[in-house]
Amino acid sequence: MKRLQRCMDDLAVALALPAAWRGREPAEILFTLVDSLIGTLALDFFYARVVVEAGEKPLEMLRTRLSHRTDEIGQFLDDWLDEDRIDRPSHARCKIGNQEISIFSARLGVEGDLGFIVAGSQRLGFPEQSERLVLGVAANQTAAALQNARLLSEQKRIASELERRVTERTRELAEANRELQLHLGLLQNLPVSAWTLKPDGTPDFVNRVWLEFSGQTLDFVRSYPEAWMSAVHPEDRETASRTFWEGVRSGQGFAFETRSLRAQDGTYRWHLQQAVVLRDAEGKVLKFVGTTTDIDELKQSEARHRVVVETASDSVVSIDEGGAIILANPATKRIFGYDPEELIGKPLTVLMPGAMRQLHETGLKRYLETGAKHLNWRGTEMTAQRANGEEFPAEVSFGEMTADQRRVFTGFIRDISEKKRSEEELRNAQAELARMTRVMTIGQLTASIAHEVSQPLSGIIMNASTCLRMLKSDPPNIDGARETVQRTIRDGNRTSEVITRLRTLFSKKQIDVEPLDLNEAAREIIALLSGELERNNVILKHEFSDYVPVVDGDRVQLQQVILNLIRNGSDAMDTVNDRPRHLIVRTEMDGNHVTVSVQDSGVGFSPEIGERLFEPFFTSKQEGMGIGLSVSRSIVEAHQGRLWAARNDGPGATFAFSIPCDHGSYPQEQA
Repeated sequence: MKRLQRCMDDLAVALALPAAWRGREPAEILFTLVDSLIGTLALDFFYARVVVEAGEKPLEMLRTRLSHRTDEIGQFLDDWLDEDRIDRPSHARCKIGNQEISIFSARLGVEGDLGFIVAGSQRLGFPEQSERLVLGVAANQTAAALQNARLLSEQKRIASELERRVTERTRELAEANRELQLHLGLLQNLPVSAWTLKPDGTPDFVNRVWLEFSGQTLDFVRSYPEAWMSAVHPEDRETASRTFWEGVRSGQGFAFETRSLRAQDGTYRWHLQQAVVLRDAEGKVLKFVGTTTDIDELKQSEARHRVVVETASDSVVSIDEGGAIILANPATKRIFGYDPEELIGKPLTVLMPGAMRQLHETGLKRYLETGAKHLNWRGTEMTAQRANGEEFPAEVSFGEMTADQRRVFTGFIRDISEKKRSEEELRNAQAELARMTRVMTIGQLTASIAHEVSQPLSGIIMNASTCLRMLKSDPPNIDGARETVQRTIRDGNRTSEVITRLRTLFSKKQIDVEPLDLNEAAREIIALLSGELERNNVILKHEFSDYVPVVDGDRVQLQQVILNLIRNGSDAMDTVNDRPRHLIVRTEMDGNHVTVSVQDSGVGFSPEIGERLFEPFFTSKQEGMGIGLSVSRSIVEAHQGRLWAARNDGPGATFAFSIPCDHGSYPQEQA
């Protein structure tokens, strides 16, 4: 009876648990279960594992009165509850460490999908029948409570998701409403008149721009389809009405220009009236959406443009997509010899030589199909042909526009025959100027050349006298005489080289392109000027790169540039007496160019003068003519190169030029 009474009490405790669990979370349910049963059944430990959500980590709780470490009990329980063990009994006598424990386990839910509970006691008879009954009831009550907790959690999740969706939808509707209000505000404040028409042509919306311009009211405009036309100029109403109804009845929309009365000052201004159709999914007309745009200034601009075209000194010719001329200004007659009227409808190719006509037709066709241009549309030089068959150089620029849904191409053609003649004369003058520059330097180089020539001549005379003495000796010194003769020949060749360089430097000849080693060219000029530099107390140092490829150029002209830069550097140090007069000549690679630079330690130049150094006839020297650097730049640019000047960090300046090179060819290969 006592055991029965105790069992009834324990069952009462187990059956009372759901009342405490109502509305609780799984962790709270688990805590109450463990705390209640371990005391009610006098257990040594109680363990529960609960699956809260499928796929998530289970919720575990362990309460023990044993002296064992928690991790030891945990490891034992992991092995005991291993799902791979299909032979695990519901109760057994087991050993944890050195202590024997009676174990009883029960599944929570169907097939244990909600988890397990495990009770342990040191008593040999555990679990008794009443304890099994209590643990079974507790397991069932726990499973039911966990199911209710899951349902409650799912309900909360659904409620939360529903609330989130309602909030999101409310936000979307609010944004849509704000956007609708924004669009309405935009329509009301557009700089053009905006309106909509019903399918029968009656206006149902007109923004305030048109109402303020015309002085009409919204009710008046809505009264009948043509009410708004009362503001249209009387001369334009018939055309406007006809085009309006054609567009409405056909369901295609419309576009036309009218003069409309501005109520503020009683003046008429040109407007473009245009509408497009809005249809439903079945193609039925819902509305016409249109705008009225003030184009009065555009009309005036077109009139001014027409005056400019008519009075332009260049030929202005417009063609359509087929290449036929649709406009030609009066200047076309002066340039081509055709009356503008007789060109209308003819192909543009009548203004071209025969060899270019097929190229133009093919290029225009490809551009219309792909958008790829066969020539530059901005300032292209080409050959044109007059009505009498005479060909002449012309500069052509083209533009494109769309008018009445058609593409129109307009060309501006300028006769540059005089320009070409002037350029040719200028080139000839520059070439002559360059030659004269070289000639003018003869007087300044005479002393240096005389010094260079006098040295080998003195050597020739001295060697010849020595040779005679050796031959007159007894016996004759044949070996010594032979050696002096060889020195005589060497000095004679040196004299010949000096004279040859002088003759080629000042001869009048066109650019003669040949493979050129700029290191060698610079050495020859340095040798030529060595006497003059010595007299001016100039200490020249050269830093020639061993990895400089050959360039293609005229040896004489490029040597003239090097000579001019070295002499300018020397002249810049004439007044320098408080420091050495150092002059450094360098060659180096700069990308795909070979650079030659001359650095002096002279007086330098100011930024203002630096901007004008290469201008013809500008000089900072008292006796200079101001053409040396200008001619040098022309020579370098004729070789596709560049010439520039820069101020040094210290005293003096650096002048340099660069010439394109062939990376695959080096001086040793030429040798």
